[in-house]
Amino acid sequence: MASDLSLTVTAGHVLREMFCQFTTNLNALRTSDDPEVVHQARVGWRRLRSALRLFKPALAVDAVPSWQALQPMLTFLGELRDLDVALTDTLPPLADAYTAGDAQRTDAWQAMTQALLQAANLQRKSARYALHEPTVGATLLAATQWLEQLSAQTRPVDAGIEGKVFLQGWARRRLVRLHEQLKLAGRDRSSPEGQHRVRILAKRMRYGIEAMRTLLPKRRTKRWYQQAASLQTSLGASRDVMQAGVLAAKLEADRGLVEFLRGVAVGQTRLG
Repeated sequence: MASDLSLTVTAGHVLREMFCQFTTNLNALRTSDDPEVVHQARVGWRRLRSALRLFKPALAVDAVPSWQALQPMLTFLGELRDLDVALTDTLPPLADAYTAGDAQRTDAWQAMTQALLQAANLQRKSARYALHEPTVGATLLAATQWLEQLSAQTRPVDAGIEGKVFLQGWARRRLVRLHEQLKLAGRDRSSPEGQHRVRILAKRMRYGIEAMRTLLPKRRTKRWYQQAASLQTSLGASRDVMQAGVLAAKLEADRGLVEFLRGVAVGQTRLG
């Protein structure tokens, strides 16, 4: 990020990069079954939403496009990602611990895995159908035009509101505020709701630092980034196991298997 641009133009450059990550992977989803494509599309979307919140003071509210038409597609992508994570990341390391050489348990595990795979295939088709909705294309086009206009603004830069000193100070104040919110939320991690809020704020912290890294003090920024990443990873692991149990229950997997997954999730939460 250039530090001699106005806040509005800086926002345009940052938002455009994140929007590009989102749309590039949406386009790839049309033909690719790679779970990483879905993951990167959702990361791009979360980064974009986080940056919109971060740069809100610099954006004309009435000019920001409505994202409402994307919601059905985003819901499908979120549900598909949960299935992909369960199949590729969460469940494989737990298989031996559950089956332990028992034939009946092995059959139950394989039946659950097959049901999850079928559900993921159907969900991927649903996401693709949603992606082809005309309103989705219209929304993405409107957003592209808005971001191009935002990035192309050439208002004069001075040493005051739009100068380098202001931009650095603004970036640091925004990150300090985010860090304070994260510390406050971290005091209450005893409930799923509290853990969810900490995880969301940790993501916002990470994305904010990534967006404005060149404007921030290196040592403190590195420390805060590592803290946010650690929180996100630890809370995400227990959340993923819990979600795998929810998915298994919905697909009417073996009751003992579902209880096993719930127990693992509770254990990870306590350890975290």
